[in-house]
Amino acid sequence: MKLNELLAFDEIVVQCHDYPDADTVAAGFAVSEYLKSNGKSVRLVYSGNARITKPNLVVMIERLSIPLEYVIELEKPQLLLTVDCVCGERNVTAFEAENYAAIDHHHVNADVLPKLCEVRDNYGSCSSVVAKMLEAQGRDINENGNVATALYYGLYMDTNGFSEISHPADRDLRDFAKYDNTLIGLLRNTNLSLEELNIAGDALNSVEYIEKYSFAITKARPCDPNILGFISDLVLQVDKVLTCVVCCDVASHGTKLSVRSCTNDMRADELATALTKGIGNGGGHRMKAGGFIRKDLTNETENIMEIIKERACKAFDEYEILYADSLCPDDFDFIPYRKLRQTIGYTRSADIMPAGSKILIRTLEADLNVETSEDIYIMVSAEGGIYPINRAKFEKTYEAGDKPYVMEQGGDYSPRIISVTPEGAISLSGELLKYAKQCTSREAAGIYAAKLTKNVKLYTKWDSVNYMLGKTDDYIAVRKDDKTDAYIIRNDIFSKSYCQGE
Repeated sequence: MKLNELLAFDEIVVQCHDYPDADTVAAGFAVSEYLKSNGKSVRLVYSGNARITKPNLVVMIERLSIPLEYVIELEKPQLLLTVDCVCGERNVTAFEAENYAAIDHHHVNADVLPKLCEVRDNYGSCSSVVAKMLEAQGRDINENGNVATALYYGLYMDTNGFSEISHPADRDLRDFAKYDNTLIGLLRNTNLSLEELNIAGDALNSVEYIEKYSFAITKARPCDPNILGFISDLVLQVDKVLTCVVCCDVASHGTKLSVRSCTNDMRADELATALTKGIGNGGGHRMKAGGFIRKDLTNETENIMEIIKERACKAFDEYEILYADSLCPDDFDFIPYRKLRQTIGYTRSADIMPAGSKILIRTLEADLNVETSEDIYIMVSAEGGIYPINRAKFEKTYEAGDKPYVMEQGGDYSPRIISVTPEGAISLSGELLKYAKQCTSREAAGIYAAKLTKNVKLYTKWDSVNYMLGKTDDYIAVRKDDKTDAYIIRNDIFSKSYCQGE
């Protein structure tokens, strides 16, 4: 759904979910302002058993002049648009309407979705969804400072202070919103009530510790994501705890997770993904991550804490740790392979911005920091991977071409170039692919490779902090001319890139 599709209606009610949080208020406010700017009659409402009393929300609504109404009854509007929720779910009061629409970032059952809907469940907040929808309409959220501040704060609160961001759309909102810094500072310091302090205390008093993995877990009463993160930050400060998970139930949807780690061998984002695989979604960063387990994908008779503990223990036991500089060749059935010629994309970094400029390349997977130079090239793999190499290695490995490079695989986010000033200020400079040209790989030095029969985490000779994940049927490879230069190649990439032989 595009926002301009809503302009077919004149009388519109935008509804936040019951017991609103900052994200639903922000998203609803931004959409209602868009509709009003197009001459529509709009009301922004919420319902439920209680009015908003949380100090941070009261301040947010008052200072940003958000016209949010509390309603018990509602005259049947021409269109009822729910934000951060879907009519028919238990966390939002059902009102009658001639037509329904929904914008959400949670996974929603198809049987309750209206025809007009936009659901992006890989986004960290509904604020991010609305920001991208406004961008698609040619609208700059910074044209209205109150809207920009609201969306920024909505994302901040729903991703535990940005620590659980995983999608580049969330990073775009975080980086490009021109928000009221003074107000955000005030809101950050007014979001903990006495009741939430009690919730944190109860959760800390019920922590379970699994010594074998230096892992702790506890469950809190229903609370905002930022409170969940506050609790997990405290748990991780315990001297014997290296990783932890704090969870709480979220209305009728399922269970929210806050994950923390201070060990290289189990990243927080990796653990969050393992805990939610097949039953929800998770992501974040090395030390802080979050996730969500969907109620409809778990057995109602199973205890959610037992599910999390079982999956956590499996995640810790699933991988063997390997170090490239101490690999034992006898542990693997190495066979000689040579690389096939491939066409991929490249651009000289100095063609993007003058040499010496600092840029950030934002991709679906991560942000890549580069200082442009005549010596640095940016490569674009067929699978969409972005990585830098130096000129000497490029010329040794590839033959440069002049034809534009078109990435085979699409996606919901095209790699972007962001310029960074010496002071750290950033601005969007365009899409990377408009600079990319084709290059073809030359005959390269051969490798020895073996198919993995177990899951491994490999620390290469180049990086003692970040490991490469290798799963059963992926390949571990070493260069023929340097047996300590070991790395992992995914099975699907290996079959297209290498053939057996000297």
